[in-house]
Amino acid sequence: TSFLILRILIIIILSSLLTFTTMPTDITNGLESLLKPLKIIKFPVGELATMLSLTLRFIPSLLEETNKIIKAQASRGAEFSEASFKKKLVQIISLLIPIFVISFKRAEDLANAMEVRGYIVGGERTKIDVMKIHYYDYLALSFGIVLLATSILFRVGVFNVPL
Repeated sequence: TSFLILRILIIIILSSLLTFTTMPTDITNGLESLLKPLKIIKFPVGELATMLSLTLRFIPSLLEETNKIIKAQASRGAEFSEASFKKKLVQIISLLIPIFVISFKRAEDLANAMEVRGYIVGGERTKIDVMKIHYYDYLALSFGIVLLATSILFRVGVFNVPL
């Protein structure tokens, strides 16, 4: 179980490192470029990238709204720290309902804005920066594949290293 917890912590740390150091548009463009071969089987890569981009942009605003709601409810006397399970459940529900209302309102506003600006699902998109793969990208990819293969071989037991 401790190894599983360690894996989850590593995933959280690496995903946080990625999202803190890379702009959401770069993450979206990179994912779209990586998944471009799936267009052969008619997979909607552009729509997936758009959904990811919108999700990444919604998270900080939802966290901010959640903090505002928690502070507003705390000013009305709600305590989120110490309570019985039943009270905590009621408090969480009283927190989730306004968050859902706010998120649906923002989603509706976003849909209206996209419609007004002429967004067409499946339409051809243009980019300011066209990503191209360079030799150091191949080098990083090769290093990652070698690292993955080595870890798999160690896990399977091909390399028995006496300690």
